[in-house]
Amino acid sequence: METLKEIERRLREGELTSQDPHGCAEAKAKLAGEYSFFAGRLAEIEVKKPREWLKLREEHDSDKATDRAWERTNDGVDEIYLSRSLKRIEKMMSALTTLISMAEFEKNLS
Repeated sequence: METLKEIERRLREGELTSQDPHGCAEAKAKLAGEYSFFAGRLAEIEVKKPREWLKLREEHDSDKATDRAWERTNDGVDEIYLSRSLKRIEKMMSALTTLISMAEFEKNLS
């Protein structure tokens, strides 16, 4: 099973093209599974963040300082990583959707 980096590399290097709609669809399905997993993990963090953030707020003079302290916690680091990963996956899925659409269009032309 391909990893996110492998799919990203294949997209960047032009290995996934409209000439391979099945490969694009398989990669998109893999990304959808990863997206769901990451979104679930992010939701777990977001549920506990308010409680943990309020505890941190007692130790800091401002909301900004508390935000920075949160970002240094394991959950804070994971929150940033997961958020950025979801954006990466969204962009890759969008590119794959475009390639699949191009393949359908090209098929209809012939």
